[in-house]
Amino acid sequence: MNDLEKLKSIVRDNGYLYTKDVTNAGIRRENLKKYLNEGVIVKESRGIYSFADEWNDEFVLLQERCKKGIFSYGTALYFHGLSDRFPDKISMTIPKDYNVFYLKEKLNNVEFHRVKSSLWNLGIIEMISPQGGNILVYDIERCICDIIKNKKKTDPQIFIQGIKEYFSLKNHNYSKLIEYAKQFHIEEDIYMYMEVLT
Repeated sequence: MNDLEKLKSIVRDNGYLYTKDVTNAGIRRENLKKYLNEGVIVKESRGIYSFADEWNDEFVLLQERCKKGIFSYGTALYFHGLSDRFPDKISMTIPKDYNVFYLKEKLNNVEFHRVKSSLWNLGIIEMISPQGGNILVYDIERCICDIIKNKKKTDPQIFIQGIKEYFSLKNHNYSKLIEYAKQFHIEEDIYMYMEVLT
């Protein structure tokens, strides 16, 4: 098996190739650089590569670059089908103490929302992105709490459609919504929307 075949065999399920896997497979970094210069592979980010002839998921790559970034707000609403408009910026929620300074300069199409660590992992689920990869997003009830809590900072069109769509769902989970609302201290707001829209 030559180095190129070895490289193809160590591509992870998400479609990306990682420098540490390359070194662990006994392939010299010079050979990696050679394939990069020849255009066989493409550098996606520091230590992350893909094969030029493969189509990879940009949302999976984003989460690879920002390990604690969870898709949220309008982005997650779009993934859940509660918004028909993809937001201008991709929303990711991170813990308050997570450093993304190095990413902010490179990822100007991403808006980072900070929350305290105790709320960060509330409602995380795995789903398939529009491009087919496995990603982490907040569940529908968490998204609704986020946009209600931060109504002034949420695009009005995304807010209105998200709220209306959620309360018209047959498979909504009101008990989970109220449980989350208590943690965000927005129970009164939630009850108001429930009263008006149900």
